[in-house]
Amino acid sequence: MPRIAPPLALITAFIGISFAAPLARLASVDGFTAAWWRLLVGSSVTILFAVLANQLPSLWLVLRGVPSGVFLALHLAFWLESLRHMSIASSTGIVVSYPVIIGIYESVVAKSISLRGLLGVVLGFLGVAILSTPWAGATLLGALLSFSAAVFASVYFLIGRWLRLRGASTLEYTSAAYLAAFLVLFVMAPLLGLEPWSPPSRSIPYLVLLGLVPMLMGHSMMNYALGYYPAAVVTGVALLEPYGASLLGWLLLGERPPLASIPGMLLSVSGAWLAVTVYSPRPRRES
Repeated sequence: MPRIAPPLALITAFIGISFAAPLARLASVDGFTAAWWRLLVGSSVTILFAVLANQLPSLWLVLRGVPSGVFLALHLAFWLESLRHMSIASSTGIVVSYPVIIGIYESVVAKSISLRGLLGVVLGFLGVAILSTPWAGATLLGALLSFSAAVFASVYFLIGRWLRLRGASTLEYTSAAYLAAFLVLFVMAPLLGLEPWSPPSRSIPYLVLLGLVPMLMGHSMMNYALGYYPAAVVTGVALLEPYGASLLGWLLLGERPPLASIPGMLLSVSGAWLAVTVYSPRPRRES
């Protein structure tokens, strides 16, 4: 990957991930179809980069990446579907609670929890509770979908951490995980009676952008930045997504964030930030 100034990578990542919810809204398709296209485009371009960089994942890593891909596929499909049942503010505010869930897991494994970690869990789930109300623009189904997506994201990141600690580079891991996630949805589609490969023609440009902008500009730049910043800093950029996505939704779609969602976002993001700063280790620098 060409040398990019680390601060620029973080700014690019924030812009990229903030466009995910508005682009999904503009595509006007079900969450499964949106996830299918996002992974099709994202995995294709990522594998192309891996070929050019001579960093194609080994068969061992591809096989180990299958569970990660399963949870990534479920995360994207559930979260993108949640956007059809609730406001952008509520959906993004709930889904970024995954650091809180990871924090609980880490506490169970370590058999201890700090006061700061406990505060993060309490604030995070209080924010999720507020964002799940009708006053915040949510429905019960939408809240369950978004929170399930946060749980799936937690497992995805935990598996990814395990593989990274065993020597997988960012490009090797992401190309394996993205491809596995796409293949999961590709196999599931006919079983569910869905045809994500034939969306309305007007939706295709937005679906392609969904794979290029949030997945590559967003996630890939975050992975790149992990070689220069602590995970807490990089994940902190991801925690800003509800604000960026809500602002873009307001500007591009005229979707003004419900007033009740604002305190919910503040609590959810604050709790997740506390969890991140407690449980995220500093990564090794990559070449």
